[in-house]
Amino acid sequence: MSPLNPDVVLRVGWAFALLLPLGGALAGCQANASAEKAGTESDTATAAAPADVEVVAVEFRPWPREVRVQGSLLADEHAVIGTKVAGRVQQVHVDLGTVVAAGDVLATLETEEFDLQVRAAESQLQQVRMRLGLQPDDSEEKLDPTQAPAVVQEAALRNQARANLQRAQSLAPNHIITAEELDQCQAELEVAEARYRSALNSVGETVASIGLRRAELDLAKQARLDAEIRAPFAGCVEQRFVAPGTYVQVSEPIATLVRTDPLRFRAGVPERQAARLQENQAATIHVEGLETPLQGQVSRISPALDLSNRTLTVEIDVPNPSSRLRAGVFAEAAVVVDPEARSLAVPRDTLRDFAGVEKVWIVQDGKASEQVITTGRRDGDWVEILSGLAAGDRVVRQPQESLAGPVVVRPPPTVAAAKEE
Repeated sequence: MSPLNPDVVLRVGWAFALLLPLGGALAGCQANASAEKAGTESDTATAAAPADVEVVAVEFRPWPREVRVQGSLLADEHAVIGTKVAGRVQQVHVDLGTVVAAGDVLATLETEEFDLQVRAAESQLQQVRMRLGLQPDDSEEKLDPTQAPAVVQEAALRNQARANLQRAQSLAPNHIITAEELDQCQAELEVAEARYRSALNSVGETVASIGLRRAELDLAKQARLDAEIRAPFAGCVEQRFVAPGTYVQVSEPIATLVRTDPLRFRAGVPERQAARLQENQAATIHVEGLETPLQGQVSRISPALDLSNRTLTVEIDVPNPSSRLRAGVFAEAAVVVDPEARSLAVPRDTLRDFAGVEKVWIVQDGKASEQVITTGRRDGDWVEILSGLAAGDRVVRQPQESLAGPVVVRPPPTVAAAKEE
């Protein structure tokens, strides 16, 4: 065997020296690859583990059926207060927003002319009473017409004429007086009788004129009272139309008065729902800005539909003792038309909404699956189900995304606490 060449041995040594680090690096890469593969397999095992969920059963719940309408809160009474007499405004006692009680004076007209009319009517009445001989404290109802001065005078003349006729008749047989004189006495008696009856009729006319003069006096006094324009009911001044010094004619407006306790919620109910409404049905009224809804009941229903929009007008009285609500406010009312109705419902936290589509996760045979649903009304923590679920279905509460697959149903907190005890 030939001896090894020293140069060849040196080159081989350098090659081994270079290959040793490369082998170590390759061994490290293989070790890292093995570790990463083991980690991936561990994650896959963890992802495959069933999710721990809480479920609730879909059930029918008492849910009164309602008819929802939109309308406005209107004043219970709304009146434009005008004058009953003409005159010049002396003083206006109210302004915009003034709260008044029934009978409070809104405005006053100048009263001098009305006072003069009252005194004139009183004088005319007293004048007529004096013709009958009545004193201020005497009542014309107890007047004896035969005792009136004019009647008493005519009665005396009649009695004298009767006596003259009787004397003439006693002298006629002895021819002391002529037949012509006897006829004259007879005519005088007839005239006296006629004048007496005329006096009685005149007294009757005068008594009747007393009633007329008394009515004129009452009218004058009423005009004096009407010079003070008063509120016909308790309310609040919505608008004022006149100022002191304004001359107003009869029926000219002075102020607009509204009564806001109670208010009237008025709305139009569509024809398809009108037949379900009845008086005294309970109603809940929601007003923008009020946290607590108002309670009331249907007070009035129109007897006929409005042909222009095919709606039925309904009104609901709304108490407003402190006048915190203003007339004209927009409101929405829910009228209970079937208090015994029931609806399929689920808790609100079982729903998920994505791009306008509502869905839940149903658990069947230990697996969760996605289900699209259609919802209706909402009441607190409960949501009405219109389609997509049936009574008894179990849905996941507070579901997470990507829940499809096997799940473990944990008992409700109350059941779990009972088991621990």
